[in-house]
Amino acid sequence: MNTHINNIKVSVVLPIYNGEKTLAATLKSLEDQTFKDFEVVACIDGTQDGSQTILNSYKEIFKNLIILYNEENLGLGPTMNRLVANASGVYIAIAEQDDYYYPQRLQLQVELLDAKSDIGLVSGIAEFWDGEKVTSKFPGLLVSGKHYPEGKELFLLNYRNQIKVVNSCIMFRKSVHIDNGLYFTKHYPSISVDWTYILRFSLVSKIYGLQETLVRLDRRVERTSVTSNKKKQFAATRELIRSFAYEYPEIVSKKDYRYALTSQQLLELSSLGGFSFLVRIIFNYLNNPTDARWLTYMNKRLKRFFKKMIPL
Repeated sequence: MNTHINNIKVSVVLPIYNGEKTLAATLKSLEDQTFKDFEVVACIDGTQDGSQTILNSYKEIFKNLIILYNEENLGLGPTMNRLVANASGVYIAIAEQDDYYYPQRLQLQVELLDAKSDIGLVSGIAEFWDGEKVTSKFPGLLVSGKHYPEGKELFLLNYRNQIKVVNSCIMFRKSVHIDNGLYFTKHYPSISVDWTYILRFSLVSKIYGLQETLVRLDRRVERTSVTSNKKKQFAATRELIRSFAYEYPEIVSKKDYRYALTSQQLLELSSLGGFSFLVRIIFNYLNNPTDARWLTYMNKRLKRFFKKMIPL
């Protein structure tokens, strides 16, 4: 039960699982935020590493720091639901244990939500960092100066093309979350939890994308994040695509389903080579031969192959 101050503007919720290697840097980036009226609500999800010690060292730094513990590893969905239930802020900001947040992240999002009462959730641009340099930015739609569509159009954009909202830096109104009975599912493995939430949120409230870089995502090869488990990630994504087509038949047509499945199949092919690649691409192509992306993908793959075989 919460006994802390309940007039805080923002609650930063932070799920933690074996986070001791990166957690301190994440907390430092939150400490350096230009917007200060926030609490940090962290939950250690059934792990016994040094995360608790790191969190305890910040008790004198943050205005309010709440530390929760799951005795067993429950996964991201149940942990996120517990975090939101224990958050008292008007706005809920999601943070992740291995990301760096730029100083104006919270301020820019609060200003947007304060100014636009019809917006229920705001995200921004993410940088991908390989340990030495920024390799790319996401999503391309915001990077190019465009804006998200609304409602069913945004739902289909995220469904057909993989999620286009940076989930690790979203801020949403707690009232929208509660009034619409939203929750973070435990049906899928942790890696797809945020995707399902964004899909459902887009149908009940507007989502806005700031054309500002708010977060730097750690994508070092040696990292041990759950998103580095590709086999588990791919299986969860395929299941999500199937189940959402079944749940929302009035929105997701058979054509949309095939397109979304092909998007995922193309992503999976990038991790394959040799005979496995040939078998998989033939099988997938025959299931949706009219999609022009197969030809585009094969052209790119062949160019990379010949470039390796015949170096300049």
